[in-house]
Amino acid sequence: MYKLIWLKELKGELYTWKSTAWLLAASLLFSFTSYLLLTNKELTLLDQTELLWLLGKVIVGVGLLVVTIDASSIISSEFEQETAESLFLTPLALKDFLLGKLLAPLTLWILIYLISVPYIIVASAGSRLALPFMGHVFLLGTLCVLGFILMTFAIALLYRSSKNTLTTAFVILLAAAVPALFAATLKSGSVLTTVSKINPLDNVFSALDNVLVDYQISLGQNWQFYPPLIIFGLVMLGLLSAAARRFRQQGIIRNE
Repeated sequence: MYKLIWLKELKGELYTWKSTAWLLAASLLFSFTSYLLLTNKELTLLDQTELLWLLGKVIVGVGLLVVTIDASSIISSEFEQETAESLFLTPLALKDFLLGKLLAPLTLWILIYLISVPYIIVASAGSRLALPFMGHVFLLGTLCVLGFILMTFAIALLYRSSKNTLTTAFVILLAAAVPALFAATLKSGSVLTTVSKINPLDNVFSALDNVLVDYQISLGQNWQFYPPLIIFGLVMLGLLSAAARRFRQQGIIRNE
């Protein structure tokens, strides 16, 4: 049954102007970023590895932004449009419903990543970093995106409102992004250093820095950055499981 849900949502992702607009916006943003990195006088003074690192931040950031917006409405809209009851009156398990819904924004992330591949190839021309960089962006980005999708789904089951879900998910995403983007100035204290080690976005950016600047391109050389992302995903899966249990207890209509 989850395949039917996934295919239904996938058609909505690919055959509506809204989803196409997101992919077009991502492409334009990658084009604009690459143009600035390669032509701006100040930015061209940076090393190629630093340019790639900035591009990697943009790719993962755009993917998280688009997927979070998509995941915020993909479940809540079923309750707001009053289609959830008819879905759950069919022989559809909640886990199949959630899995099918999860695959749709995950597919959207993969499409955004595929759009970014030509830009990575152009920006890494003349170096041996193209393949390692593409591989780590995909692996790190997928783990990070998956964790945020699970988190957003848990919030959606608790709120059942697209507006509240999107606001809460954005606040959490912003709370993770600010320390990661300004890591150099915020890592002076021991508490901030600890937060940095468990922050999923910080681990993504640190791993890309390790790959590009220090040329540590193998998974073994970057092993320390992957466990926090995996743990983040497992914690969010546990949160989603708890939200799903609460949903089953309350039923389709929220108990007042």
